[in-house]
Amino acid sequence: MYKHLKKANSNWVAAGLLAVACFILPACKTSKKITETEPRKIEQQGMKPEAYLEQQIQYSSFSGKAQMHFENKDQNQDFSGNIRMQKGKTIWASVVALGIAEVARASITPDSLRAIVRIGKKAYALSYEEGLQLIQAQVEFPVLQNLMIGNPLISDVPVKSHQEKDSLILLTLVKDDFNEVLTYNKQTGMLQHLELRSDKRDFTCTIRYEKYGPITNKQPFAFNRYIVINNKGQEVKLDMEFSKAELDVPVDVSFSIPDSYTRMSIPKK
Repeated sequence: MYKHLKKANSNWVAAGLLAVACFILPACKTSKKITETEPRKIEQQGMKPEAYLEQQIQYSSFSGKAQMHFENKDQNQDFSGNIRMQKGKTIWASVVALGIAEVARASITPDSLRAIVRIGKKAYALSYEEGLQLIQAQVEFPVLQNLMIGNPLISDVPVKSHQEKDSLILLTLVKDDFNEVLTYNKQTGMLQHLELRSDKRDFTCTIRYEKYGPITNKQPFAFNRYIVINNKGQEVKLDMEFSKAELDVPVDVSFSIPDSYTRMSIPKK
């Protein structure tokens, strides 16, 4: 059944899970039809750049489902992802291949990454830092959750500068050695593009946000995300197209590694 999947090593699964420990799972609620959300009523004249940063998704838990496409130098895979998150605590993710069976599952916390790969009965039990080696990125846990939910990766610092270009406004934020540029639509107030860069780390992450629609409490949610991460010349691409997304619903994030699974280490380069 999974002939073509057997050609892939298990790393793409863990990388895909971490890279997006993708949202997804409709919990027990019925799914809602995705519709384009109405533009936010924003006063353009005299509006401070910081006001755009305040328009973030507020949540305590997240549940969603998405179709995903993952690419790196070795792999090119399509799969669906289910994701559950508890803000500040856990990212739980499941990968389903061919729309039929789960091929991998992962649990990510600020301290750890645990994952199981059904094919070959393999398991990973790593520190969070070791897990980042699989995604080929250097991001803190809150940043990873922001990436999942669609909020700016960095938003807890003042806007250093801003620039207006026709219907767009570009905000620049600097934290440590990271430089983040956020592009907002001035009419709707919605985030359209993000670039996070660190020349010191030779790291870049770009995200394009599309197909906004209202979810819980009518909060605008970007159902389509296109992510490119480049870390020291190693590139990872992840496209996510959500079909379901809910906030503040009960989520089960329990995780265990079966005794019959072989515990793996990170392959030596």
